[in-house]
Amino acid sequence: MPRDHAFKVLIAEDEPIILEHIAEKIEQIDPSFQVVATAMNGEDALELVKTYQPDVLFTDVKMPLMDGIELTRQVKKLFPEVHIVILSGFDNFSFAQQALKLGVFDYLLKPMTGESLQDTLDEIKIKLEQRNMIQERNIITQDLNGLGPSLSVPSTLENSKLMLYLICLGNLNRHTMDEMDVHHINRIWDMVEWTQFINEHLASAAKWWVIDDKSCNVKFLIMTWNPHEATTNRTIEIQNGITTFIQHGIPVTLCTHNEPVHFINLWETAQELRKSLNKGLIPCQSSIILTHDTEPLQRRISHLDPVTTSTIERFVEQRKFDPLIQELSRLFEAWKPQKFTQDQLERSLIQLARLLFEPQDDQPKQTTAAIESGIYHIVAAAKDIDELYQDVLRLLIHHLPTQRKLDSAEELYTMLEDYIRLNFTKAINVDHLAHKFQFNASYIIRVFKKYKGIPPLQYLISLRIQEAKRLIEHNPDMDFKDISEIIGYTDQHYFSRVFRNWTGLNPSEYWESIHKKG
Repeated sequence: MPRDHAFKVLIAEDEPIILEHIAEKIEQIDPSFQVVATAMNGEDALELVKTYQPDVLFTDVKMPLMDGIELTRQVKKLFPEVHIVILSGFDNFSFAQQALKLGVFDYLLKPMTGESLQDTLDEIKIKLEQRNMIQERNIITQDLNGLGPSLSVPSTLENSKLMLYLICLGNLNRHTMDEMDVHHINRIWDMVEWTQFINEHLASAAKWWVIDDKSCNVKFLIMTWNPHEATTNRTIEIQNGITTFIQHGIPVTLCTHNEPVHFINLWETAQELRKSLNKGLIPCQSSIILTHDTEPLQRRISHLDPVTTSTIERFVEQRKFDPLIQELSRLFEAWKPQKFTQDQLERSLIQLARLLFEPQDDQPKQTTAAIESGIYHIVAAAKDIDELYQDVLRLLIHHLPTQRKLDSAEELYTMLEDYIRLNFTKAINVDHLAHKFQFNASYIIRVFKKYKGIPPLQYLISLRIQEAKRLIEHNPDMDFKDISEIIGYTDQHYFSRVFRNWTGLNPSEYWESIHKKG
């Protein structure tokens, strides 16, 4: 029987001495190739190919009963992925040429040298390992998605123990991300040089795969288990390594399990990790989550305490909005240090929103739904916990009915300012704003300038440049091209011109002015 992880070789050669020599040479040169069968004529070779389904077939051109050309034709018809190597003497070269047309991998001239055999085996091994990696990746991907492998599971997977790491950049997204957000996240993932990282820090991993999950900011890293390596140390190495590559200020959450699992338990383990990430992720904070640690979290979901609930209900009923806003501010300040998980925080914020708006008869149901959607969006996009609560507070205040009716121009300005501030990395222009808010473009410019003092696009640029300056200051190794795309500019040269017009310096000059001082 073949050894695990060995590539199966079958040899067809009618000269016993040559056959024995080839078999010995193959296993001496590279033990990952194992000769599983030999034949001295083409008919026997074809039956053995059907039985063993080898990875590689070495065959002589001239053999009794069935020659190497016909054997090649039959094998390619039945098993097109078998790598066939023709063994040919000089006087048989025309036959070798025919075989090459049939799609054989290579031909070797007899007498065969060790060097030529080495080169051929090296090339075949690369092809076979690539084939296996693709096959293994497809099988793992199907299993992670609950589809189950459509192909037979190779022994390289079936007999291996695996460690799964579910990696999340930023916070969880409960809703579909728009195209700009997806592009932004993919640009950050592209900064991670997985091969370099694995080779430098996790070289003990024999095999590894990075596979997308359902949300674009979440990926699985799956690695074969090394019994001599501490699982906790590897988890920390992975988290630190990814954080170093992205250099972006975005938190990295890693969810994993304690003990390695067999392939048969891959789907079950993946589901446990997804559930644990969903229950255990803390927004705006890097952390490591172990599956068993999230079980008690379901019993610790934060709710509004009875005193706060009664106070808010009284203010809403009496329409005392100033003290209500003060109470909301106090509540959020009390929540900040509690390190709620995202699941807990969203539940608490939705509960608060319903407490505020469901009792109000003048509040349409679609407004309440929009508020809840806004909460999910703010939490998902937040990079800083203080900003998260500030944005939620602004959202709630914006929808509170005031003691006096706001004129439509001021209400429109508030909506415009909120929208631009929360979406400044996206493709926004005046026509886009006019279409979204159903007002004339010139009216939008006039209203915004009245209350803000500058046109909306100038405000948009100010937010982008402010973020660009922050990225340059805190991420000195980040490419300006990446920065330009992150803040909403697809053209780096245009970004440089805008940056110079706004600051008086191009990005390189600004970088030098900041870091020379540092």
